[in-house]
Amino acid sequence: MLAAELFPGELVGLEFELPQAGSVLAKARVCYHDRLRYGLQFLAIPPEQRAMIEDWAAANQERGGPARAEPATVAVPDARPLPPMQRVVEPPLHSRRPVTPPRSKAAARYLRRKILMLLIASVIVATGVGWWRWERAWQELESRLPGRTATTSQSRVSVPTDEMLRLIVHKVDPVYPDVAGKARVKGLAVLDAVVGTDGTVISLRPVSGPDILTRAAMDSVQWWKFEPYRVNGQPVEAETTIAVQFQ
Repeated sequence: MLAAELFPGELVGLEFELPQAGSVLAKARVCYHDRLRYGLQFLAIPPEQRAMIEDWAAANQERGGPARAEPATVAVPDARPLPPMQRVVEPPLHSRRPVTPPRSKAAARYLRRKILMLLIASVIVATGVGWWRWERAWQELESRLPGRTATTSQSRVSVPTDEMLRLIVHKVDPVYPDVAGKARVKGLAVLDAVVGTDGTVISLRPVSGPDILTRAAMDSVQWWKFEPYRVNGQPVEAETTIAVQFQ
């Protein structure tokens, strides 16, 4: 019994004394009321007090009935009824579960975009590093090939064919292709050649003649060796024309 006005659903603090046991302090919800009589549902009782209540109930059952408990004291937060939207209704203890706030869709989309951008950036960086290494290795390989070490500090000069042929120190004769022989292809293959400052052939370009013969001529001329062509005593690149006769 309580000399106050409460409404179902309100939460109150409840304290009462069990004879020969001790006091009980708990949280309760108002379930119903009839004038000054109220029905309360316990919501939170500490484990040690729950054990005390069970022991007290078992002991009184053995004695033939429960003893009368001392009057209860109810702590009412506010005697005035709360507005319906402000009343707190807590679920029973056994039905409570930890609640994890859901992640918003916008945050999830932002995280996916960030991960995708990081992956794209990683691929771009890896591709750039791979290309740079490949380019460096290719340049190093080209520098080791015969006829690929040309100095760019000197200008290139055009040299007549006869004058350049007098500087030959090593010559590889062209091989007449079998296919050309079967097809009875003969003639003159004319090439534009650039000789480096060390006397090696650094580039060749076909000018005239059957394609099968110009390829055979380039295969042999690329291994020719010349004395460096000099201007004022300094070796320079020499551009000339070389003709190879196939009979």
